[in-house]
Amino acid sequence: MQIILQKNDDSSNSNSNDINTCCSWDNAKQLTAKLTRIVGEEHVLQKKSAAKSIYLKGARLGYGEALCVVRPGTLSEAVECLKAIVESGAVVVPQGANTGLTGGSVPRSSGSHDPRPSVVLSMRRLNLITPMDDGTKLLCFAGAGIADVGKSANAFDREGHSVLGSIFLNPSVAAGVAFGSGGTQLRKGPAYTDRALYCRVNADGKTVEVVNKLGIVGSANNDDVLQMLDNLQQPLKDNHHATVIRSDTNSPNGRAKASDSQYPKKVCMLDGSVARFNADTSGLEVNRSEGKVLILATVHDTFPRAQTSRLFWISCDSLETALDLRKRVCLASEADLPTSCEYMDRDSFDIIDQSGRVLCAVIHMFGVGEVVRRLWDLKLRIESISGLELVCDQAMHFVNNVFPQALPSNLMKAGRTFDHHLMLEVGEYGDGTEQRLLDRLNAFEAEYNANKHQSSVQIHECTTTKDVNAVKAFRFAAAPAFRTWCVGENVQGLSVDYALPKNGGLAPEMSISTATAAAAIPLKRMRYSHFGCNVVHEDLAYGLDVNVHDAKMEFKKAVEQDGGKLPAEHGHGTEYKAPLDAQERWKGMDPSNTMNPGVGGLPVSANYK
Repeated sequence: MQIILQKNDDSSNSNSNDINTCCSWDNAKQLTAKLTRIVGEEHVLQKKSAAKSIYLKGARLGYGEALCVVRPGTLSEAVECLKAIVESGAVVVPQGANTGLTGGSVPRSSGSHDPRPSVVLSMRRLNLITPMDDGTKLLCFAGAGIADVGKSANAFDREGHSVLGSIFLNPSVAAGVAFGSGGTQLRKGPAYTDRALYCRVNADGKTVEVVNKLGIVGSANNDDVLQMLDNLQQPLKDNHHATVIRSDTNSPNGRAKASDSQYPKKVCMLDGSVARFNADTSGLEVNRSEGKVLILATVHDTFPRAQTSRLFWISCDSLETALDLRKRVCLASEADLPTSCEYMDRDSFDIIDQSGRVLCAVIHMFGVGEVVRRLWDLKLRIESISGLELVCDQAMHFVNNVFPQALPSNLMKAGRTFDHHLMLEVGEYGDGTEQRLLDRLNAFEAEYNANKHQSSVQIHECTTTKDVNAVKAFRFAAAPAFRTWCVGENVQGLSVDYALPKNGGLAPEMSISTATAAAAIPLKRMRYSHFGCNVVHEDLAYGLDVNVHDAKMEFKKAVEQDGGKLPAEHGHGTEYKAPLDAQERWKGMDPSNTMNPGVGGLPVSANYK
């Protein structure tokens, strides 16, 4: 659960005591000098600045000070930086694109009571991707972005493994693995691989072990694989489509899974379990590791591209109707699952329309990728300036209606007529999958609308590329639009992501247990979800007189009473306490608590004491 805007929240302002603590640490000069020798002066950010601040402030919450931010440019540099930090006694905060939403990708705040200084180890510069096995797989360096993975797979007429709501910011592949991010792709499942190159800190808290599970030809030992991959960087920059790496099918690692291949079967079993959640302890330890190991590179399957694709906006008279459609149309057969099935309620529709038009216009103008990413970084830099923490969102809310409506007029009308909406993308994969699913959809519509004066289900097909892109941008703008709306309306916001049982899906009922809790009825309850997976993102707005912490505890209780699990895909970060088995798994990866201390409710001190 994430608090978007809370009264008396000064977490975005730096604390001078934190800075003094970092600067007075005995080993500070020696460590920064050593890091500078490894990566060069321009890639060690020490002084307080707007450039440094974007690595210290979370995309939605979280802020902490760091002795420095170090940005390695090769895998070998990353390993050497990690060794230097660990030897010095500092703690490590691994970071990708810093798009995480639960505070786990930035240093802990001044209230963490950990005397050890933090160093942010940013992997952004390690952003290269190489095709493998004739494009059926991709080897991704830790800083490679999800959007870039899609572009690389496209060269082989295939698709990448994930499409996230934040894809316009190009979040890193390694972070997706570390969180178990799922996104919209119902046929592919969450980010998952048992093939990775990574580092872990040994129990002595002073030495580092490189673990090679990539399973590629020519990587007999760790030194070989680091040198081999580093030597690829310039050729890859010159030719992104060259297939120069192959799987070693004679080794167990070369035959290991590079995606959750059983997910289509799992998601169609409509039982009381959830489809996916962040505390899942299965698989290689990099999966859902949340910064307790340093991921260097990972191997991922690519997926066949649909021969044809169609997108439908489906409006329903009730959530029960939408859930019945999910069961009878979307999940009736694992053989012909839709490409994606996304949901939003009326509050989501209204808030995106009222506060998300600017972002939708930017995505429409520039697409996903580097331009939007740089604009986002500029926003973070502005927000790091004292007194300007809210100015960007205030401005976007103020000028929102100057921009055109983000959706075509027929969909805007449907959005204001109905309270529940699905965005259903259907693809043909060569064996009649599209037609079978559309037959079920047409039969469902006919049955529900038969002998009724008013439609229960209304289906609009998006027939132009412009309309398809508009719908996708509208969905991707949901989370940022909520923050903008809260800031613009001067209210508090609370965000939660959770998984509900596959045979359920109704909104958890929020109990009002005391008279004072009556004030905790949300002003807006914005629900949008990866509907096929029953993974829900819920944003709740409250007045300034509400104790948001109490409200979120009530909501957590309501989700768990319905058999749900929190969080589902955003990671535990500093906001969620992980179950005991997940915590024990993380302790096994990082016995000295050097890597990302404090995540998932674990102690922040050395050795978890």
